[in-house]
This record gives sequence, structure tokens and C-alpha cells, in this order.
Amino acid sequence: MANEEKVNIVVVDDQPAKLVALDSILAPLGENLIKVESGLKALEFLLKNQCAVIVLDVNMPGMDGFETATLIRQRPSLERTPIIFVSAYNVSDLDRLKGYGIGAVDYLYVPIVPEVLRAKVQAFVDLFRQRQIIIRQAEHLAAQNREKEEQIRVIQRLNEKLREANEEIEAFSYSVSHDLRAPLRAMRGYSEILLTEFSGAVAGEGADYLLRISKAAKQMDALIRDILAYSCVAKAELFLQPLDVSGILRTIMETSEALQPPRAKVTIEDPIVNVVGHEACLNQCLSNLLSNAVKFVTGDRLPEVRIMTQARGSRVRICVKDNGIGIAPAHLDRVFQMFGRVHSGSAYDGNGIGLTIVRKGVERMGGSVGVESEPGVGSMFWIELPAAGKEPVLMDLQPDVEPAVKD
Repeated sequence: MANEEKVNIVVVDDQPAKLVALDSILAPLGENLIKVESGLKALEFLLKNQCAVIVLDVNMPGMDGFETATLIRQRPSLERTPIIFVSAYNVSDLDRLKGYGIGAVDYLYVPIVPEVLRAKVQAFVDLFRQRQIIIRQAEHLAAQNREKEEQIRVIQRLNEKLREANEEIEAFSYSVSHDLRAPLRAMRGYSEILLTEFSGAVAGEGADYLLRISKAAKQMDALIRDILAYSCVAKAELFLQPLDVSGILRTIMETSEALQPPRAKVTIEDPIVNVVGHEACLNQCLSNLLSNAVKFVTGDRLPEVRIMTQARGSRVRICVKDNGIGIAPAHLDRVFQMFGRVHSGSAYDGNGIGLTIVRKGVERMGGSVGVESEPGVGSMFWIELPAAGKEPVLMDLQPDVEPAVKD
């Protein structure tokens, strides 16, 4: 009780002696006992204050208990406030029904048994407290909900601004990257013309500078094309369908000299399980993995690559295993990051975007990527995508991804 806020108990009786008696009965409850001599004063108090229960004398001059109760019940805030009628004589059944009809919860007759009145009033006080707790909890939840709704609105506005900013950045980067390729092609073309058609005039150190210009232009052009490819993979909408993985692998191997004998030994281990994905996007991802598999190999070793699939429940893992230089454990978490090169650029060509394109493309197709590697032994990169079922997969028709061009 010490930590609880006291509640109001209103006692209405026109006789001071009875008010004193009721006060002595209810005082042990430790609540605020509001004693008034008339129904009018009771109404004045109740219009401004809440109370847990009203103990109301039936027989009062002027406005009796029934009239007072009727007026109390007309107020929406008081329509559920418990009223205990107190009467000095037994009322008729008709009057009792009248009292219950206007909201009485009980009748007590004089002489009042103190324990009975205290018990009844205490019960209504406890109910009032519980109701107040529920109301406060509801108000607190409502305030929390309003706060969360406002937070959601703020987040939505920020997301919209972020989306617009990303679209502007993507459009800008695409435009810049696309426009940069023209002068680079001119630099490369003119330097090659000088080397071939004016070889007599340009020799020695000058020819070496032209070769460096041509190589730098080629590297920059490749970087720009990979940036464009990443932009396409990141923002393009994809139409996913069952794919013939074997057919995609054969196409890649037929169009890449680096994957053909005698430059490399590539083995496709049957059976190859089909997956659900986007054909151009999967082609791009597998091309990048196979290109890396034959690139990062020491010069005294023939690149050997094994391609296999593993059924994993409702998904299929496409594995590309090589005999290359491998990746140190400390660098494994960097390989799929943008520009996350872990080998010297002077020893191995590349710009650190290829595996980023793989990760983004696979994620856009609803899959995942990973790598297992041992330095000096080789690496196994894998792509995991949904398995292709017998029935066609129906999805929204969306634009294709433009793959990056490989030299």
C-alpha cells in the first residue's frame, strides 16, 4: 500500500453521525475517504475526480439516492463506477429492482456489519486499481506504437531518399564509366598504330612507353567494363527460371581460349544438376570463377580445373576447384569485397571486382557464395542456388542483366 497511490472512496449521507460511522468502518482501508452530505455535492466532486466506489444513502431529503445515482450514470466517465446503496430500512422489491436498473451493485441495510462493508469496498478498490494499471499499460503501449509508427515513417522517408540517392549515383557512375571508354579506346588505338605503322620512327624507350600506355588503357577499359557489369548486376531486375548448367559451361569453355587445351585442363564431372537462376547472370558468374581458376596458377604448373555439382536438399552447389596458388586464411573474408585483391597486381592481372560481381549476382538470384582454399594447393569456389524442379518456375518478367565483356 505504501508504494501505491491512494484511490477515492465517496460516501454520501445526509446524517453526520452516519458519515462518522462509515468513516470509522472504512478508514482501515487506508484510502482517500470523501464524505459529502448530499447528492449534489457528490456530483460536484465526481465531475472533477475519479473514484473506486460510491457508498450512497438511499433516503436523503431533496435529491435521494436513486436520483443521485441516475444523474451519476448519465456521465460517460461515471457509467461504470460501482454504487453500493445503504438504507435504514428494507426497500421493496420494486425499489430494489429500480436501484439495480440504474447501476447499483449491492444493497446494505442498517445496522451495517463493518467487515462486510469493508470487504465489499476493498474488492471494488482492488478492481479499480487493476483497471487503472490496464489503462496505463494501454496508454503506454499506444504511446510506444505511436513512437514506432513515427520511427517507421522516418525510416521510410530516409529509405526513399537513400533510394533516390543510390539511383542518382548509379546513373552517374554508369554515365561516367560509359563515357570514359571512348577516350581510352582512342589512347589504346593510337598507341598501337604508332607501334605498328611507325615502328621505325618510335623505338627503344619510346616504344616501351607506348606499350605501357596501351597496357594501362587496356587495364582501365577492363576496370570500367567490370564496374558497368557490377552496376547492371546490382540494379537490374532478373527473370529466374530453370537453367541448363551443362550448356552454360560448354558455351563458356568454347568461347574462352584460356580454358581450352593446351593452355588449361578443365574437367566437368557428371552429373551436372540444373538450378534456378538468370542465364546471363549465371554465365557471368561462372565465367569469372573459371577465369580466376586458370589465372591464379604458378607459371610452372598447367592450370587444372574441376567443375562439379552437389545436391544439398532443395539447393544445388556448383563447385569450381583449381590447382592454383590458393588463398591464406586471413584473406578469405576479403576475396568477395570490392577491390579486395589478395595477390600482387604485378604478378596477376585483375582489378578486384570479378568476385564482387559473382557475389552480387548470386545474391540477386537468391543464392549464396563461398570459398575453401589452402595456400600452394588450390581453391574451391562455390555457388549455391535453388535446384531446378520438373515444373517450370513462374516469376515476374524482368529485364536481363548485361554481362561484362571479357578480353
